[in-house]
Amino acid sequence: MRLAIFLVAASGWLTMSRPGFKILYRPGMDGFAKIIAKSSAPAKKITEKNLAFNFDQTINIAITSNDEDFRAAQTGVPEWAAATAHPAENLIFLKPLKDMSPENLAVTFRHELAHILIYHRLQGHPAARWFEEGMAVLSSGEMEFARFQALGIIGLSGRYIPFRELDSGFPADSSRAQVAYIESESFVAYLKAQLGMENFSRFLDRLAGGENFYPALEQTSGLSFDRLQENWAEQVRRRYGIIAIAGGSTGLWFLITLLFLLAYLTKKLRGRRKERLLELESIGYRGQNYQDDDPERNPEGEIKWH
Repeated sequence: MRLAIFLVAASGWLTMSRPGFKILYRPGMDGFAKIIAKSSAPAKKITEKNLAFNFDQTINIAITSNDEDFRAAQTGVPEWAAATAHPAENLIFLKPLKDMSPENLAVTFRHELAHILIYHRLQGHPAARWFEEGMAVLSSGEMEFARFQALGIIGLSGRYIPFRELDSGFPADSSRAQVAYIESESFVAYLKAQLGMENFSRFLDRLAGGENFYPALEQTSGLSFDRLQENWAEQVRRRYGIIAIAGGSTGLWFLITLLFLLAYLTKKLRGRRKERLLELESIGYRGQNYQDDDPERNPEGEIKWH
């Protein structure tokens, strides 16, 4: 019903179509629409591969120009939200922020697209909240630098948010919420590697058949959930606890210096990409100037993690 109401009300919007996607956008948002149009096919391909699933329905994407448009056909949206997905209706709303770079917009789109495909992969049956969010982050390729920081802290301290605590919802505090997302992505990646793609696909099949999440995971893996969680935490400690290898306070200061250097380089790269987006917006994306994520030249998308 939300989709039908929106499409009727969207008569003043411009449209752009790609196989499997219909993009609606306000005048002046042409540049953002073209970024999504070019990244849609590779983004869908990556998520389908992660889910061992092909999706052939049309997905509608609405790129709004202001908060009023963003909230016109949806209720209960948090003030800070820049994107939402309505999986049952194959509908995504995007609200590009003024300082949003091309790669951040593409990453945000991938995250919401993943929620739609996960919903259909599981045939509408629920999964653990951390699992769904972890799959979405894994498919979108986000929070690369923050991931290193968060998992490094977990590796050094051995402390993390137990996953069952995330079933009822993620922390309201933004910093703890970010850690929860990173933990979830890391654990999902660990489960995929441990099960192998064939067994992971069987696990998703069981969820799609309506089985309860935790028993289905335990029966597929042959291990209790507590054991799986402990094994994941141990792997994180071995892989990211580099301070123990570096040794004492010297290793700590080396790690801190490295983190600040990575943060500086990431910020500088974002600034350059933002300048490029503004330049492209100023020329209206005429011709074929923006080609970095052209699916024909770049089948895998190569939308860099931020």
